[in-house]
Amino acid sequence: MGTGKVAVDERYVLTLGCRVSVEAGVGSTKVTWSIQGIGGEDRKRPREGDQVVSFTCGRCRRNFCATVESRSKTRSKRLVYQVLGWLLLLSLLVTVPVVVHLGGQTVDENDSGATDQLGIFLLMAVVGFIAGLTFVQLGRAHAGVRKFRLVRPDGRRTVWVRGHRLF
Repeated sequence: MGTGKVAVDERYVLTLGCRVSVEAGVGSTKVTWSIQGIGGEDRKRPREGDQVVSFTCGRCRRNFCATVESRSKTRSKRLVYQVLGWLLLLSLLVTVPVVVHLGGQTVDENDSGATDQLGIFLLMAVVGFIAGLTFVQLGRAHAGVRKFRLVRPDGRRTVWVRGHRLF
């Protein structure tokens, strides 16, 4: 990572989870997954563009497909997510001192503008913190696999997949 590049492996592994059971409790739901890795020597990222790959769940034998992005596209998305996240986190260096400064001032009872400014900067600080951490985490976790679909017996692909997910 010292060379300024985000590491993305040439080969990819699809980690598929098949739902085994769902137990609903008071205030919580426990989902048990059967997780399997679908990979191997033949799972190479495409050189350019996106590639649709097909695979079968080892537990229930349903056919699925997913879209795998190229190595450069995955690297670019990871980098954009991480840069955006770190910029939002760095914006806290400006918004937090402003919030502290505005929060420490005494204002007149009839001056609603001062409290409006404090509220706006406080909201900016909270959103910057939450969104910044989210984008940094998305950048680290982005694997370049998207559009996970169930393939129906007639060959059409569904939009929603129930009981399965990519990890």
